[in-house]
Amino acid sequence: MTADTKVERGFWVRNRLWIMLAALVLFLPPLSFLFQFTGDSAFCGSWCPRMFFVWRKGETIGEFLVGFLRSYMGVALVLGILVSTFFLGRYWCSHLCPVGGSMELVSRLLPRRLKINFRTVPAPSFRYGYLAVYFIASAIGAGSLCCNYCNFATVPRMFGAAYSMADMSYFFRTAGLINLGLVVALGFAAKGGRAYCNLICPVGALDALSNRLGMRAGRRVRVDASKCDGCGACAKVCPVWAVESGRKETASIDGLSCMPCRECEKVCHKEAISYGKHHA
Repeated sequence: MTADTKVERGFWVRNRLWIMLAALVLFLPPLSFLFQFTGDSAFCGSWCPRMFFVWRKGETIGEFLVGFLRSYMGVALVLGILVSTFFLGRYWCSHLCPVGGSMELVSRLLPRRLKINFRTVPAPSFRYGYLAVYFIASAIGAGSLCCNYCNFATVPRMFGAAYSMADMSYFFRTAGLINLGLVVALGFAAKGGRAYCNLICPVGALDALSNRLGMRAGRRVRVDASKCDGCGACAKVCPVWAVESGRKETASIDGLSCMPCRECEKVCHKEAISYGKHHA
């Protein structure tokens, strides 16, 4: 198999940091530029990407569908993410998501000795176990994880707390403190900064499924087994521990976790890792 590696490879690899910073300007306080077009200020309200697809106990079909109308921008955002991921890979998660991006950027600033390595956690099993609880808890009336434990609500409030008392007061509530702890432990203090994204983000879980389903239909990060020597450098830099290497002759990439940050591509001295379509 060979891979077509000519599709904007240089741009996405060279400018990932700047793209993540631009996403912070577009989505997070103090500017929250994109939200201003709909009169919102954050991912809550019409931009909520988490609540509309969850069925709650006692909810009628009509009430369920109204949730799609209420979160119309969130619906459009999630659909756009899933469709683009199917063909291109998880560029929303790796480059554009301001929540995941902010956690990764802060993690880069922390000393290595303070970081928590979650690599031993079986990410797909944990992720979809959590996703099942996310759906089932609401359906049986045991409580909702949509708003109570939401990084899309927590991270913007962290940015807004410096000048908004409403955002500041959120962190004096039990749910706010728990969310803050999750973001710090699974984001800021995590090696790679993406443990929250990889383990308990429901949008990320659905996006990962779309990524796996589109493995042969679209462009993905690939390993050329004829070039790879199994050195393990790629596995060390993967923020979502999607690369298996070191114990095998060649590296392999888990399509249920990989996002095309392409950090592995940067460190591969054999040029065995590339982004593109496979042709049999």
